[in-house]
Amino acid sequence: MKALRLLLMLLLTFAVTACGAGNSGESGGQKTDAKQAANSPQPSAASGTDGEKTIQHAMGSITLKKQPERVVLLFNGMVDNSIALGVKPAGAVESWEEKPWYQFLRDKMDGVKNLGEETQPNIEAIIALKPDLIIGAKSRHEKIYPQLSSIAPTLMVENVFDWKGNLQLGAAALYKEKEAEQILSKWDKRVAEFKTKVGSSLSTTEVSIIRFEGDGSSRIYITGFAGSIFQELGLTRPKSQQVEGKTVVNLTSKEQMAQLDGDYIFDITRFTEGDESRRQSHEAWTSHPLWKNLKGVKAGKYFPVDVITWNLSAGALAAQSLMDDLYKYFEIK
Repeated sequence: MKALRLLLMLLLTFAVTACGAGNSGESGGQKTDAKQAANSPQPSAASGTDGEKTIQHAMGSITLKKQPERVVLLFNGMVDNSIALGVKPAGAVESWEEKPWYQFLRDKMDGVKNLGEETQPNIEAIIALKPDLIIGAKSRHEKIYPQLSSIAPTLMVENVFDWKGNLQLGAAALYKEKEAEQILSKWDKRVAEFKTKVGSSLSTTEVSIIRFEGDGSSRIYITGFAGSIFQELGLTRPKSQQVEGKTVVNLTSKEQMAQLDGDYIFDITRFTEGDESRRQSHEAWTSHPLWKNLKGVKAGKYFPVDVITWNLSAGALAAQSLMDDLYKYFEIK
């Protein structure tokens, strides 16, 4: 029996030492492909409110002892995801529009500290909140990552528009993996249903996402939040919009009008009070003779949509709203 107890103690000591050696800290450790790390959270403990876990992210790793209680969120998509997971943050950056919070999230954000703009969050306000977890985005906050990680364990996603990967990574850090699984399971069912009901025309249906700017130009969205959803659904983009390495393409001349075309044209232009320049730009483009020649316009498939749920919020709730719109515009019942 003494020999057996001694053997068990040696095995336990070895296991603890191995775990300690594997925790490289927030910014050290082995070099990892950042995109893969951002989309592949690797908690070392099962879902729940307790239990230590180490999570790989876009700029290293963090180790959490238990479920965070005071969370700070530094990009709009994670605010959306957090609310979808049932977690109210202690502080968050303000919305791009409808400040301080998007209307569809506002009733869940009562008492949340406004931390300023997504591209320049208020560091002093973050410190004052004494968070036990900060979630940011490498594409937005890489330069201030050392400051953030000195305040609290800081998890960084690769980009702000990968809502599914960001949901999973955030859920791992918030100890909400089961909730994320439920959200994604429902999403996958809707995606499969959409593909089935649209049928064989899916691969030949070209869709376009456009916006008109206050400087008189127009803009085509090549990738981004809605673009990633279109890709998942199997919807194609016109050849003129298949541009490698571009998120958006700006058009300055109405002679380029044909590049806006698609079987379905979704317009995310948002008009705000007092912003007459954008309204005038919209009118100038859509009243031009070439606009009427676009096949999407001629077929009655030009649809103004909400830029907040189609582009700015970029989380699970926005994705569900966008999918609702697609079901409506593609007349899926």
